[in-house]
This record gives sequence, structure tokens and C-alpha cells, in this order.
Amino acid sequence: MVYANAISSNTTESGKQYGASSEKMAAAYAAFANGGIYHKPMYINKVVFSDGSSKEFSDQGTRAMKETTAYMMTEMMKTVLYSGTGRDAYISWLPQAGKTGTSNYTDEEIENHIKTSQFVAPDEMFVGYTRKYSMAVWTGYSNRLTPIVGDGFTVATSIYRSMMQYLAEDDHPGDWTMPEGLHRSGDYIFKNGARSNWIPQSTQESSTTESSSSSSTSTTESESSSNENTNGTTNPNATQPNSSANSQQQNQPQQNLRRQQ
Repeated sequence: MVYANAISSNTTESGKQYGASSEKMAAAYAAFANGGIYHKPMYINKVVFSDGSSKEFSDQGTRAMKETTAYMMTEMMKTVLYSGTGRDAYISWLPQAGKTGTSNYTDEEIENHIKTSQFVAPDEMFVGYTRKYSMAVWTGYSNRLTPIVGDGFTVATSIYRSMMQYLAEDDHPGDWTMPEGLHRSGDYIFKNGARSNWIPQSTQESSTTESSSSSSTSTTESESSSNENTNGTTNPNATQPNSSANSQQQNQPQQNLRRQQ
């Protein structure tokens, strides 16, 4: 089995075995916040010299994805913070999106070094963003064989929440605006003109119930017909179905319905 981790405690060197740094992750997720435009991380945007002159540094950015794709990804990752694994990072008044992530130990590492049956991981990260800021928080140990356990899995989301509350408390960035080419239907976003195979769950359940009821009725009518002659009298050679057979036939549609759910 091959283990490939997208996050790690390693530096930004691309040749490292265990994946990307928190800097790379924050820059990547910022592309979702920027409508699909990726900007290379920069630490300095302006230098003012002693003579009063200045020089500015900027990155024009490159398009990494369509604006519609970035918006739909953001809409999906919003749910992580209020109904998924990132609930500890949730801030009620701040539009934001993000994703939790853990790396894995190999089977050999678990057997020979970790030696525990509880849930553990060498790395834990949360990457979240608003319209103005993108932030990645990594937690772990310099010794990779020291595992994260228990409440250690909530450290990244807690740090993110505290920092993002501080950054946004006097500067509310607002929510994203839906770009052209998309439309909202209830809680879901769809691409204009795309063929939609989406069927709401309530409609599926209703159709299944109606189909099961029709099947049950047809079976009952067929049984009744087989027990009568063409002149309307009862066929003495017909065998009346026993009660256990009736019970199984009546319960069958309900069993089908449970399986489909």
C-alpha cells in the first residue's frame, strides 16, 4: 500500500516525501477565494527608500480554474464549518469556507512504533478562507512518530477561529457573489444549461412508495383471479394461499423501500 499525504510538517521543498507545506496550502485555497485566480505568495509588497522613493511588488496572478468552479467549491466547503469536521472553526457572523485534513501512518509504523488502537495521525491541518484572507494551520510534532491524539485534533481549527475572528472583527469582508452561468435551487448550485439528474430525496421516496403500492395491488388481484372460474364460481382445485405467504407478500414493498433508502 502506498501512502500519499497532501499535508505535512515538512518545508516548502517540493521534493519532500510527505507533501505540501501550510504556505502552499494557504496559497492554493486562496485561489478559491479569488474567483479562481492563483497568486504566488509574497512577503513584501512595497519598499520605501531613504530618499522617499518606493518600489512596489505584486503578482498579477494566473487563472487556475473557472470562476464558476471556484464559487461552487466555496459553497461546498462552507458546509464543512457548520455541519462537517470543521465545526470548531465556525464563526456565525463571518462568511467563510474551509477543509480539515489529516495524514496517515503506514501499517508498519502503526505496528512497530505507534502501537495503539485509538485514532491517531502524524499531521492535522485546517485550511480556511474568507474573501480577504486565506489561512492554513498545521499541527504535529517534529518527530513524526509522535502521534496526534484526542483533543489534539481540534488545535488547528481553534487557532484558525481565534485568528480569523481577530482579522475580521473590524473589517467584515462579506459573502461571495454568484458569477454568471450558475443558478441556485434551494440549497444547491447548478450550472446553467447543464443536464440535471438531481432528484430531491422526498420525490424519490414518494415514487418508490407509489411503485411498491402498485406492485402489491397487482399481485393481490392476480391471486384473486386465479381462485375463480370464468363463470364466477370458486375453483375447487385452487389452493388458497396460507397466511404466512400473504404476510410475506404484503411486507415485500416495505422491505424494498427500506433497501432503497
